[in-house]
Amino acid sequence: MEKAFASMRQLDHHDRSPIRIYSNNEADDYPAHWHRQCEIIMPVVEGYSAVVDDVTYDILPGEVFLIPPGVVHELFAPETGQRYIFMLDQEALYAIEGIDHIQHCFYPCLHLRVDREADLLESAKECLGQAVREYESHDLMAQAAVIAWIHLFLIRLGRWLLLRKDENQGEHRHQMNEAFLDVYAYIAAHCSEKITLEDMAAYSGYSKYHFVRIFKEYSGMSFYEFYMQQRMMLCRQLLAEMDVPVTEVALRSGFGSIATFNRVFKQHEGITPTQYRKLKQRARKARIYPPQDAQQEKEREEVR
Repeated sequence: MEKAFASMRQLDHHDRSPIRIYSNNEADDYPAHWHRQCEIIMPVVEGYSAVVDDVTYDILPGEVFLIPPGVVHELFAPETGQRYIFMLDQEALYAIEGIDHIQHCFYPCLHLRVDREADLLESAKECLGQAVREYESHDLMAQAAVIAWIHLFLIRLGRWLLLRKDENQGEHRHQMNEAFLDVYAYIAAHCSEKITLEDMAAYSGYSKYHFVRIFKEYSGMSFYEFYMQQRMMLCRQLLAEMDVPVTEVALRSGFGSIATFNRVFKQHEGITPTQYRKLKQRARKARIYPPQDAQQEKEREEVR
């Protein structure tokens, strides 16, 4: 179930941006829900609470909480307070080269606490705070700046996660990390091909039983879920960026028939491939033609 953030005030009308920022001071709770975006919560005044996998996280002012796409969670607000909510479309998240290698570290959630990650939080607040300031401005380059600051936050977070794993884990565990990073990279590169669980277990050097267990532990999802996630990312990219028939997109992304492609895509995205492409085309046109220019273009088309 997806839930719209109706009570949140969006800081500006960048509704077509792959990154949206909300200022929220409502005492509304959000029951169990999920969404396709990555959500980052940063309380400013008073705290905030989230429940993920039956674990309650109390997020203090100055802390940062990250919920990756597809994770069911609940949110609970105090009677008073204020926090920023960052919603990142997957295209913004995975535009960072290398993020697919460490995305398993985000699951099921990440809580950056003031008593444990003070240095990282200072850097995180700098990046997220700058993103908010850019988002509130009406500068022509504001949207690009917002994306840049969010990307810098994710890059610093990713480097910190990799360093922490290296410091806290023994040689065997480190080798296991390297093996599964290689597995994730292979799946991402070959997601348009038929890849079986048995194939990847053999590729990793682990038995099928251990591969299933370790993959779930590292990524927070099953092999098939991760495989289809990567394939859907490829589908969205092809539909948005290439002017080829939907049938060609289906073939390039590894689907044997257009019927299967339509069914699976709608199952994952909630709309058909054709509808998704039209949405992206409208968004692209809106970026080229601001609202006033778009109206003028419509009038010109009517005259023609």
